[in-house]
Amino acid sequence: MAKVTGVKSVDFKITAYGYGVVNWNGPTSLTGNDGKTVDNHTLPKLRGFSNLSGKVKEETGYKYRKEASDIDFNETPLYISQNCIRHHLFRDQSFDLHYAKDKNLIDVVASITGLIRGYVVPSSQCKRTSPLLITDFIDQLGNGNFEQLSNASSSEEITQADGSKTYKRGENSIFSKTTFGDTEYIAYGSISIEQLQFISLDKKFDRASMIIKEGEGEKIAERVQEFIKSLDPSKEPKAIFHKNYVRKGTIFNEGEVGILLDNTAINILVKETLSMLEELVIKQAKGYMCVDTVEVDYNDSHKMMRIKRNPDQANPEPQQDYAVYFEAQ
Repeated sequence: MAKVTGVKSVDFKITAYGYGVVNWNGPTSLTGNDGKTVDNHTLPKLRGFSNLSGKVKEETGYKYRKEASDIDFNETPLYISQNCIRHHLFRDQSFDLHYAKDKNLIDVVASITGLIRGYVVPSSQCKRTSPLLITDFIDQLGNGNFEQLSNASSSEEITQADGSKTYKRGENSIFSKTTFGDTEYIAYGSISIEQLQFISLDKKFDRASMIIKEGEGEKIAERVQEFIKSLDPSKEPKAIFHKNYVRKGTIFNEGEVGILLDNTAINILVKETLSMLEELVIKQAKGYMCVDTVEVDYNDSHKMMRIKRNPDQANPEPQQDYAVYFEAQ
């Protein structure tokens, strides 16, 4: 059995900088200064953080909360979730899938959403697994602090014994947040060549990107090819339709109807994805994040995420063609 050789994944390390919090976790139950539980403290996303102190009241089993000052930003660092990153990375098409139906799926397949982001259509269970893996963006500086704020418009009306009315600050008018100053993030990611290069049009293995009729396969391949070429008109990518693509190394030669992208088409999509990552900026929730550098490894080894474990072995440029996992039979 011949081994699959070539670039199996394109791995990368991202360094980004910013200020403040762009991905909040919301109000969290903590212990206030008077020892009572308060629900008006807002926390950002902190990796590994639990609001439970570990102390339990024996009589009732009540689990005591931590105080806001108990947070160690080195042990539980600020992070931006991969879901937030993916939303902003594909923001141009973030709402298009609400309108995806079986009859217009060709428009989805021949797009960045269809080829890179991935999708699921609940009504028909047509789907495409995303070849793009991105980890959470983890902050390295730990510039967090406790900040108390007030809402002057929040007040409570009090009626005195003589019928006169006075006002006092409402209990919900004072609240607090854990905020951040300068931030610097590190994240890792990978583009799977196996998942990128093949578009299944067959329900046999429950991964059809869309349901097709006889004679439609070539038209869909042509649409995909035209879209990829539009990303780099100087190249000649190929998207080839066949009725029986078989995964190399299988015992039984059971294949699928589908489309296979050639080396040029794969390279265009890889370059486009890396370009999108390099240009990624998030500005929301009174904070921002901007990607600074993207270091790339065209990984032709069997070591997943080699750029993280052995960065000295990384290939900044491809030394071989991309691996081919499927063959027409």
